[in-house]
Formats: sequence, structure tokens, C-alpha cells
Amino acid sequence: MQARGFTKMRSCSTAVQRGQMCARSAVPRPYTAAVRDQRAHTVLVQAARREYEVVKEQQSGNRVNLTITVPASTCQWGFTETVKTMRTDVVGPLKGFRQDKLPLSEIISRVGGQRAFDAAVLETILLKAMEDVMPLHAARLLPGSEQITTNLPQLMASFDPAKPLTFEVVYTRLPDVEWATPYQDVTITVPDTGNLQTDTEAADGLIRQYLKQEGQKRVVADRGFAQGDAAIIDMVIAPKSNPAAPYPGLEKEKFFFDADGDMLGMTQHMLGMSPGEERSWEFVFPDDWHVDLWHGQTAVAKVKLGELFSYILPEFNDEFVSRHYPQFELAADLRQNLISTTSLARMKDLAAQIQDAIVTQVSACVGSAIPAPLIEAQGEKEYQAKLLDLVQRGVARPEDVEKQLTPEALQAFIASERLGLEERCRYILASEAIAEEQGIQVDIEGLDTEVERAKQQCKKDNVGFDEDVYRQEIIEKLKYAAVMQWLRQNLKVDVLPWGGEAGQVQQQPEMAAV
Repeated sequence: MQARGFTKMRSCSTAVQRGQMCARSAVPRPYTAAVRDQRAHTVLVQAARREYEVVKEQQSGNRVNLTITVPASTCQWGFTETVKTMRTDVVGPLKGFRQDKLPLSEIISRVGGQRAFDAAVLETILLKAMEDVMPLHAARLLPGSEQITTNLPQLMASFDPAKPLTFEVVYTRLPDVEWATPYQDVTITVPDTGNLQTDTEAADGLIRQYLKQEGQKRVVADRGFAQGDAAIIDMVIAPKSNPAAPYPGLEKEKFFFDADGDMLGMTQHMLGMSPGEERSWEFVFPDDWHVDLWHGQTAVAKVKLGELFSYILPEFNDEFVSRHYPQFELAADLRQNLISTTSLARMKDLAAQIQDAIVTQVSACVGSAIPAPLIEAQGEKEYQAKLLDLVQRGVARPEDVEKQLTPEALQAFIASERLGLEERCRYILASEAIAEEQGIQVDIEGLDTEVERAKQQCKKDNVGFDEDVYRQEIIEKLKYAAVMQWLRQNLKVDVLPWGGEAGQVQQQPEMAAV
């Protein structure tokens, strides 16, 4: 999924011919030398193995101007790349010609003439230069604000793919942070998610699952569904707002349902059901459901019970453990391992809660207004990431996710998540300011190794890889992690003892590897 998958952009070739070039839907503004401040020093940038000369200057407000000189080698690359693309994707096979030997004159005539061809070459070069330079020189770029301000008809008139090309870009920096309250005074208070008793209960629940795997099922015909039973069911779970469109992966026939593995609270609605009986009910997806996108959504569940089973379980003892889990000598050892694993998972969950609370509290200290384009960009990024995660984890098929890749679905997501998106955008601004104020440095030891690993993986997967862009993304992630570590160490954090929570569903971890 590409970063601009939801944005309806004009044809770049058409925009070039009109003397305009845009990022997203931004409209270029007139630009003259009179509004410039004094130029900064020249910087040579090695980006994606191409050397660019970049002059950066601050204008009034948060506007920044970049003068980018593209080397002749990149211009020649753009020419060659455009010819290759037109041969295969635009012109296609022609009778009497090998596709890779199609004459340039034939290509030019079939794409609308010399001017249209030159516009396409120029577009390729400009987009590549923007792709290479902007991540390195516009780290605090306000999404969608970048605009090529050079007069493109004049640029086309003097364009020679064998010579360097110079053009100008103006973008808006993210605003500087205004603190409503000092972030240093924040106190984080979170409740623990359990204790030794809950860890032990979770471990015993896992042991029951292990016993079920080795036990025997028997058909039940003299009573209804009860706690601890299993059943074959037909199940459809869909949004209340659109019952005709089930959630990906939640429309199943002859599905084996075990009451002890129920994460959606279905058991309480199915108690007493007999084979052949149908029931439906509404529920709200819990916040610990593995698909973040559905948290808090009201859904409708329809279930028809087919067959009903109970279990005859073996005894949990040393003999059972030695036969099925030989890495443990005693039943007590396996049980203690499960308790320890559960406790570790609880501590990780507590750490995540503390981190979420820090984001919330520090974000609340930011008094600056959040630019709408930043919220839109963050929403688009998160929505695509959540949909892609569904595919990668096998929860949904690509064709199911494709149906949700619409501008309307994106806007609905942004509307439903707006408060959270605003909070995370404030934290992005806060992190930038805290890193600068506190002099937080990023430890880049091992960065080259990680870049090389990713490079080799992309080569293996036959996927394009931009080393400089990837390096910059890693540095940004390390910076945010370093800021979070500083906040964890310097803010006051109080953890309240576990007091119990009726109806809370705790995710059970897998047995630790040994």
C-alpha cells in the first residue's frame, strides 16, 4: 500500500504541461526573489547514490525554500527510465518491432509528440529528486505543503536530459511547540493489570487447554450449552451500521468454538443453546481485541449451534507432562513456567500502559494548534497500517481489505479516531521539542548493519529500496524511542496495586520457549 493510496491526484504530466507541479492537492503559489531571506550555505547530498546540490533557506513564518540541482547522471537516468516505461506500459508491442528495440521516434509520435514526451521525462526526474531529497531536508515537513514553485514551462523550454537541472521547492515546517503546562511536572498514574493470583488463574486456564488437546470429546444431547463446553457453530459477526458486510475473517461455517477460548464474551449469550437453535445479540469489541481498527465498535453476532460437546479430561500430573511436554520433568515445573510467562506478559502490558499514559499526558501539555494536514496524514498512515496488518496476520484476504481502501472509509476512520489522532500528532510535536530542549542524542550504533539487512531483504524480495530514506526513517524511530526513554526516567510514575475488575478478559500468553 503506497502512502498516497487514498489521494486523488491530478495527472502529473498534465500538471507539468500546465506549468504546475503539486504534492497531494496543494496549489502552487507565485514565488519571487523579493520574499527570500538570506540564502543558507550549499549542501551536497548523497541520496540513493545520486549527488544533489541543495540550498536551504528560511522564509517568513514556517516557510522554507529548497533550491535543488539534479546531477546530469540522474537526468540521463530519468530519460532512460521514461523510455523503458513507455515502451512497455504506454505503447506496448507493435507489429514488426521487438519491444525493447522500438525506435524513439515511434515512441514520441505515439505518446503525443515531443512536448508530451519531454514533460514525461521531466516528471520522472522531478519526482525522483523530490523522493530523494525531501526526506533528508524536510524532516519537519507539514504533509501536503510541498510545492514546486519553478516556472515549469520555462524549465521545459531549457531542459536538456544530458545536463544538470535546477528547480525550487517551497514547503511549510511543522509549527514550533507552545507549552500550555510544563511537561516536566507530569505525573503518570496507572493501575496494575493483575497480581500473582490472576497470573496463577491464567496459568491454570492454559493447563486446562492443554488437557483438552489430549482429552476426549463426547456428544451432548441431554442439555444445553454450558461453560467449558465446545460446539460446532455457524457464525456471522458484522458491524451494526452495516450488517450485510461481515468483518473480514468473522463469517464462518462449521466453526469449532471452545468456551474456554472465548475472547468476545459469546459464551454468556450461548448458555443453554441446543443443537439447531439460533441466537443473535449486539456487543462492543473490547479494547484488547487483536484488531485495533475494531476497538469500541458495536457489532451484531448471529450464531446457529450445530453440534455440542463436553470433555473428558486426563489428570494433570507428572506422567502427563513427561509424555506430552518432555522438556519439563514435573507437572509443577510446567505450571511454574506458565505462571512466570504470564507474569512477564503482564509486566509488558503494564509497560505499554505507562507508555500510552505518557503520550496522553505529555500531549495534553501542548498548547499549539494542530495543522489539519498533519492529522490527515497521520490518519492515512494509521489506517493503511491497520489494514495491512490484517493481511499480514492472515486475518483478512487482500481482496477483502481492498474493499475498505476508499476515500470515504479513510475519512470515516479519521472522524472516528480524531481525538486519538490529535493526541498522537501533539505528541509528535512534543517529542521534537523535548529532544531539542533536552539535547537527546540518538544512538545509531548498529544502524549500518540494520540498513544492510533491510537492503538484502528487499533485494531477495525483488522490492525497490532507497537506502537514504530508510536510514532517515530508522533515525526518526530511534529519536522517538530515546525521547520516550527520557520521559520514563524523568517523569514521576505511580503504579496502583491490582484491585480486580469484574468481567475483565485477560489475554493468555503462550508457553515460554525453552
